[in-house]
Amino acid sequence: MPAVIDASKCDGCGACIEACKGDAISLNGGVAVVDEDACMECGACVRACPNNAISVEW
Repeated sequence: MPAVIDASKCDGCGACIEACKGDAISLNGGVAVVDEDACMECGACVRACPNNAISVEW
């Protein structure tokens, strides 16, 4: 499954965008959103998020 972002925890810092190897994350209204088709499910964004706002179920 692609990465899932908890919008209530996301502060729009962009750490996940920089970490994403598939360019699957962007900001929309100051909150990160995932392009499910581009997500590689690698978990790099999960590790990069300082707010624990992202999860990936393998």
